[in-house]
Amino acid sequence: MLNRTLAPPSITPALPVLLRPATEMLPNGIELSCFQDDSQSIVELELIFPAGSHDAKSRQKEGYFFRMLGEGSKNKTAKQLADAISFLGAEMEFSHHPDYDTIHISCLSRFFLPMLTLLEEVWANPVFPEKEWKTLQETQLRQHEVNLQKTSFLVARLFKEKLYSSDLDYGYSTDPGFVGSLESSVFPAMYENLKSTGPALALLAGNAGKDAINELRNWLLHFNKCREVNREKPSALPELIPGTYLEEKPGSNQASLRMGHYTIGSRHSDSAILSLTLEIFGGYFGSRLMSNIREDKGWTYGIYAQRAPHQGMPHLVVSCDVNADASLAVVDEIRKEAEILQQQLVDEEELLKVKNYILGQFLSSLTHVFGIAERYKSVWIHGTSFSRVEENQRIIREADAISVRDAAIRYLNFNQSIICISGPKTGA
Repeated sequence: MLNRTLAPPSITPALPVLLRPATEMLPNGIELSCFQDDSQSIVELELIFPAGSHDAKSRQKEGYFFRMLGEGSKNKTAKQLADAISFLGAEMEFSHHPDYDTIHISCLSRFFLPMLTLLEEVWANPVFPEKEWKTLQETQLRQHEVNLQKTSFLVARLFKEKLYSSDLDYGYSTDPGFVGSLESSVFPAMYENLKSTGPALALLAGNAGKDAINELRNWLLHFNKCREVNREKPSALPELIPGTYLEEKPGSNQASLRMGHYTIGSRHSDSAILSLTLEIFGGYFGSRLMSNIREDKGWTYGIYAQRAPHQGMPHLVVSCDVNADASLAVVDEIRKEAEILQQQLVDEEELLKVKNYILGQFLSSLTHVFGIAERYKSVWIHGTSFSRVEENQRIIREADAISVRDAAIRYLNFNQSIICISGPKTGA
């Protein structure tokens, strides 16, 4: 008879060894990396085009350029292209991030070659139609109007501007004047400058097959060169000026808070210990901040501390939506919880629980080849490696309470933070 009063035995899993991709450096500098898995029925391809600069307007133009690539070619209208992709049960997505732009394809393995043909057509013969640009433009501006009603958007915009300035893409939020003045005529000229420059990384995952990989390789070889990765700190990075900044939103029942400062990136030797410390502080549902501000005081549904790992300059941020009259009290509690971590050692039970949580989350992200490929994309973008990822897991497993306390002292100094609040005036 099963004794349900006893917990089942548990074991600590061994530290994982990550599957490495088959990697080939093409003569034009493009890295072609493949995670082959014959058991899968689908394949995913991601082309990563690193940012050439951190300038906001230049990067935004590039972001719109990539999105417009999917709006039709000389042989297909936007609708015909969308119908062709839909007929194959596939996806082709164009995304913009401050550090890179991407083209992502997902489809059944047997349809990869037809999708690659569509990708070739999109890249070789784009037309940037005026009608589609106006639709995209209007959609962007309307979405911006909707966002202006949200305190979470207002505070995120204010925080990014104070931390990075709106001149850098890290600090940019939609500028209606800039978006409204942008003409579709700029895209053909951009295409002429960019068409012979390929992605820095072509990442393939799933059941691709040799023929598909050869076709992809041949297409990539048509590019004369590839994008270069820029991991330097932006020269226009403003000096961080600690302080509290308010943006009033009359009539709101809540206030939104962002509190943070610059921090270390993934390549720093303390990166793993900082990740562990942040998890204890505010990284998961049982964290110190969540227990205090949600469970004990009921001021929020959720509060989290995390690191935004921008290549040029990462930052640490605590974010939450709170009762309007409690916003400044929440700031005090965040500082108090940071000071407790800096002054008192974490007990062994809590430390072990968080270590196991981190390892469990890590292992759950690696249950299929696509999750492993996503992890590879992340380490490639930030200039690390799978060896470093494996080493970080070892560091976290072996970390002691003193290491956590020291990391809190070095990196959780919220007296030198930018504090941004958006909500009703009474909440300030």
